[in-house]
Amino acid sequence: MSADALTAPSPAKLRHLVAGPLAFAVLLLVPLGGLPFETRGAIGLLVWMAWWWISRPVHLAVTGLLPIPIAAIFGLAPMDQVVTSYSQDTILLLLGANILTSVWLRWGLDRRIGLAALRGVGTSASKQIVVWFVISAVLSGVLPNTIVAATMIPIVVAMLRSIGIEDLWNSKVGTALVIAVAWGTSAGGAATPLGGAPNLLTVGFIEESVTGQEFLFLTWVMRLAPITVVIVLLMFLFMRFAMRPDVATLPGSKEYIQEELDALGPMKTQEKWGLALFLVAVVLAFGRPLYSDLLPGLTPAFAFVAMAVTSFVIRTRGEPLITWPFAQANMYWGLFYLFAGGIALGRILGGSGAAQAFADALAPYAGSGGFTAVLVFSVLTMVLTQVTSNTAAIAIVVPITITTFQSLDLNPIPFVYIVTVIGNCGFILPSSAGGPAVAAGYGVNLKTMAVKGLMAALLVLMTVVVLGYTLARWWPAFGVA
Repeated sequence: MSADALTAPSPAKLRHLVAGPLAFAVLLLVPLGGLPFETRGAIGLLVWMAWWWISRPVHLAVTGLLPIPIAAIFGLAPMDQVVTSYSQDTILLLLGANILTSVWLRWGLDRRIGLAALRGVGTSASKQIVVWFVISAVLSGVLPNTIVAATMIPIVVAMLRSIGIEDLWNSKVGTALVIAVAWGTSAGGAATPLGGAPNLLTVGFIEESVTGQEFLFLTWVMRLAPITVVIVLLMFLFMRFAMRPDVATLPGSKEYIQEELDALGPMKTQEKWGLALFLVAVVLAFGRPLYSDLLPGLTPAFAFVAMAVTSFVIRTRGEPLITWPFAQANMYWGLFYLFAGGIALGRILGGSGAAQAFADALAPYAGSGGFTAVLVFSVLTMVLTQVTSNTAAIAIVVPITITTFQSLDLNPIPFVYIVTVIGNCGFILPSSAGGPAVAAGYGVNLKTMAVKGLMAALLVLMTVVVLGYTLARWWPAFGVA
């Protein structure tokens, strides 16, 4: 068989490859209630990018680059606004965090943290499931969910293989353990802005379209902590009672964890440096109110970049803490372009009048910002989050949310908070978030993930709608950015 045949796209992929730009062309050329050319083009670009993000005939990052050529060719928005979307501060924050966690990967700190946390768990399968879930949820509060999943799931898989579980698809306990990590990264992702690209994307939209000033990380934590805690507790119970393994205990798993931890030996100097640099960056990010007047330019993004640069300078025994070839090989480049594409799409939707058109269509459902408004925007976000990436869902929904409620002279912040929390909760499909994508890559039973994930999504949706409405109604600070 020729190499071309091996790499030839499937007929279904070809159909999706053509359908995206075809939908764009139709929406661009067909009059839609007298909407201007630029508005129709922006709506068409939204459909094109959503289609490709869902069906993935090309890499998600490639779809993230679409705003540049399309805006340039069809004049949908000023190019300086589109291009600068790819150099936002928050992209630098993702870059810095990625480099710092690459230091962990190089020296085995990621494995040490996971193994040490699980050393005392025991061999109970149910306990293993909930502990993996809790650890992943906690870590995803300060690390992107893809990074948490990519570092934790290999440990789970290695542990399972050590006790003879190779086929995850046909193993209930194997699938449950890996899904526990994947869903943990989604459930805890909204705890802080560092939880991933969707959160940083929301921060950018708030700063640019609502407040016009820096949004403090500490403010985020204070506002969203109640919802995040409830979601984690809810999913904890769901994992405990709905994800029932097919075995009661995992023979030898505790011994395996101890053996692997012993094999790592004492904590190396390089690991201590990697942990210290990351902690300094986190402290600077969350302690921003303490020094913002003294160092106004040292935003969280630049704090992470500063520590990342420092990691290349530090040497132990003549060896650098990390080298660029290693960092480059372990960089999530696609995430950066997906994130930037979301920002660019949001700017095009806003600048072309498309966001306002959506806002006008949704305004009747928004009413005075009551329960119906919370329900409509929450359902819209949850549906998009399950079928496309959570970053893409936030890129689509948050600008529309802001524009809709601003057009009604209502404060959009409470609704932005609510849809952002829901936007982190990707459970059903591999395309929904980094955690489920990594889990799918390791061969978990996708039917189990879809069925149980649908139950989890509905449960979280109902809870967040009620809790979000209650907070927006009775807690004035919930409407402050």
